[in-house]
Amino acid sequence: MKWRVPGMTFNRLYFNRGILYQNFRQHGWLGIVYLLLLLTLPLFIGTEYRDYTEDISTLFKVNGEFHWFLAITVPVVMALFLFRYIQAGGPADVYHSLPLKRRHLLTMNLMTGYVMILVPIWITAGVTKWVSVALNEPAYVFNDSAIWMWGVTISIVSLFMFTLTVAVGMCIGQSILQGLTVYGISLIPLIFWGVFGLHLKHYLFGYPENIFRFKIETISPISRVSSFSYAIPGWGELSIYAGMTVLMIVLSYLFYRKRHVESATQAIAFRIVKPIFRFGFMFTVVLLSGAYFSMISPGDSGIWGVAGYIIGGVAGYIGAEMIIRKTWLIWNSSLLPHFAVYGIATALILYVPVADWNGYATNVPSKDNVEKVRIGGDHTIYVDNQIVKLDDEQFYSNDMGYIDAVLALHQKIVDFRQTLNEKGQSRIIPDQESVRVDYKLKNGKTISRQYIVQESRFQQEFEHMKNFEDYKAVSYGTYALDNDVRSIGIRSRLTSDRAVYISNPQLIREFKALLKAEILDQTYEDQKSHWESYASAEVYQDYRDGLSSKQILDQPNLSSTYEIKPTYTRLIAWLKENKLYDQLQVSVDEVASAQFIKQEINSPGKAIYVYPDPQFIDENLKGNKKVATKNKEIISQLLQRQRSGYYTDQGIFYQIKLNFNKGQNVYMMLEEDDLTEGMRAILIDL
Repeated sequence: MKWRVPGMTFNRLYFNRGILYQNFRQHGWLGIVYLLLLLTLPLFIGTEYRDYTEDISTLFKVNGEFHWFLAITVPVVMALFLFRYIQAGGPADVYHSLPLKRRHLLTMNLMTGYVMILVPIWITAGVTKWVSVALNEPAYVFNDSAIWMWGVTISIVSLFMFTLTVAVGMCIGQSILQGLTVYGISLIPLIFWGVFGLHLKHYLFGYPENIFRFKIETISPISRVSSFSYAIPGWGELSIYAGMTVLMIVLSYLFYRKRHVESATQAIAFRIVKPIFRFGFMFTVVLLSGAYFSMISPGDSGIWGVAGYIIGGVAGYIGAEMIIRKTWLIWNSSLLPHFAVYGIATALILYVPVADWNGYATNVPSKDNVEKVRIGGDHTIYVDNQIVKLDDEQFYSNDMGYIDAVLALHQKIVDFRQTLNEKGQSRIIPDQESVRVDYKLKNGKTISRQYIVQESRFQQEFEHMKNFEDYKAVSYGTYALDNDVRSIGIRSRLTSDRAVYISNPQLIREFKALLKAEILDQTYEDQKSHWESYASAEVYQDYRDGLSSKQILDQPNLSSTYEIKPTYTRLIAWLKENKLYDQLQVSVDEVASAQFIKQEINSPGKAIYVYPDPQFIDENLKGNKKVATKNKEIISQLLQRQRSGYYTDQGIFYQIKLNFNKGQNVYMMLEEDDLTEGMRAILIDL
């Protein structure tokens, strides 16, 4: 009597040695290539030489972009090769004639891919650990958790891209189209939230930028490479990739069970997938075409965007049909009716969110419903290679007078929206002001709006709002002055080599108090002034109290920069009293001469950014006449004041170059009305 070992059938069917041997024999070289590419990590760590040792918390600071690139490309290639047999007619017939069920074939090929992905990753992790221990003077110092986190991250992302490619391959009948579709799907979140967001911003009055709380670059594994310098993957993001990997595995088994062998070499394997592919391809092209035409439109015309959508719709639908039918001969009697259906669906998706009747553009909350308000949007800082959002609460105000002022400005902007370039707010206008307002309502909801307006049209409302301390405290960042400050560096705006540092605790407290008082006491005219600041103060503080509970990071060298304006008379007097003012000053005897050149701006309706421009005066491409002077009185007057850059569509300016005795050059700018009598006398011929 023969005894049957339990599990023998299971092992033979799910782990058929012949199939596994054939897979590794034919495609094992991909795993070797992956290993060699990943080994660049320990190779770089072992051969990098530095004068100092850098303590790093993550291995992604060492060629992290390259390894992420490997994780989103090599596994895709592995899946294309391993499952090539379902895309080619001959191999499909051979493999599916074997005495194995499809779930057995799929399991063995998945396991082959997992081995070729995971083994190289963890060999690399082990070699990296060995290299870090073996080095006597390493360029990088890191702990075991950094190695572990690197291995887990690369493993999860690689498995996700592999299983995504497999799942897509079950619905696609051509390997090239399969690969393109994988990356198309990976880019869909970026295209939708990014490009569709541009559509909303262009056509929906008041739609704010960056309304979503996450960075767009992080929602696609492809674009994720660009954000590695400031946002390393965390457990939350990895959990999403892991969950989607499991979902792709389940879908692969379901699709494979229903897939016909004859679908090999066909563009789309399932009839139900064809309309999804057709609409997805068409809608993507529509968004991209509309965004492109909107960006190149003269005068920011909305008509160009609409034309772009129409052209994109036609091109997208024709392209999708050609791909599905694998020929450019796609004309038949049903083409136009089908195109009309897809076109109407696309038009509705684009139109409904921006239609006037949805009430978005005119929605200004009532005062009774508003709990608190914030101007300026989110505030972030750069910490440990990451952009961290500060806690919102400290930027909201519940002062009813301030809420009234914000609502009054908001209501007037809405009332005058037809004259505010409603169909595209990206055009630069003179006296331009960006208004971002966030309301927290008493019912727990949030309303956010953003507008670009000409401030002079709403001067009364702006003046009322900007005179509140709540506005000035947030706009000028006085919240940072309430933290502990380690030191303060003050640098002259005229020349960077004039600087003083304050480290005495008593002087720091006095400076902070005066600076905060000067900021909060600014008038509306002070805030609007285009006079260049006297100096800038770099205040080094500890931001930890301003971070949310999930983002408390130990980073003691954070800083904020504040302008010391000419109107801060009490602060300037304090600098003089403490013998700091003269150290920031430039003596008239240090300047050999001053050169003037006239710049005229006359472009009504098209604002130009005017600023102290070295190229304008040095290269003088227009051949304008220059005037030079060594008059000490004029040079002394120039050292006392200068204009900062701003947008304008008309005006007469003078670009000025100060030539120092030591060869240093300083560039500045004045308006025509700023000239003294002495300056006008020497510039009469310009």
